[in-house]
Amino acid sequence: MFTRKTNGQDGDGTGETPRPAPKTSTPMPTEDLIARRPRPDIPRPRQDGPMRDRRGTANEEESRLLVGSGISLKGEVSNCAELVIEGSVDARVEATSFRVSPGGSYSGECHVETADIAGDFEGTLNCRDRLIVRSTGKLKGILRYGEVEIEAGGRIAGEIQVFGEEPEKPAAATPPRKVVSND
Repeated sequence: MFTRKTNGQDGDGTGETPRPAPKTSTPMPTEDLIARRPRPDIPRPRQDGPMRDRRGTANEEESRLLVGSGISLKGEVSNCAELVIEGSVDARVEATSFRVSPGGSYSGECHVETADIAGDFEGTLNCRDRLIVRSTGKLKGILRYGEVEIEAGGRIAGEIQVFGEEPEKPAAATPPRKVVSND
């Protein structure tokens, strides 16, 4: 059906050797793949502005994490603007806003600005601003907060102190001094 032309039989009379065919079935790219425009059918993150400011904190609109009901997460979460827990989380967390929904559970160490607890929390909570314990919330562990609001039915157990204050040290028993007189 098809025959290969020999040199000089390509019809243009130049006698140039034809370019050899590539050894793979993938065609040679005709343009720089990096410089290609993104395809509109592939969702991409918004590029309105920088993702991080100078301090290294994440843009609030871009850094929300929802751990849904039935999901278990273990590890570390950092630079998160808002963390909402409806499932189960065992992690070290650094976030601006932290919320455990009813039915959600958290265990670990947590450093946040504000916390809203309506589920179970066990571990260390360092809440620099406001801690809200809902009527279904249960906290157990070491809790430090700027200010606290506890709804009727909310439960807190463990070591509790205002954020930034040193814990009160129990008065140590001092041994009685011997008084020596030189009479």
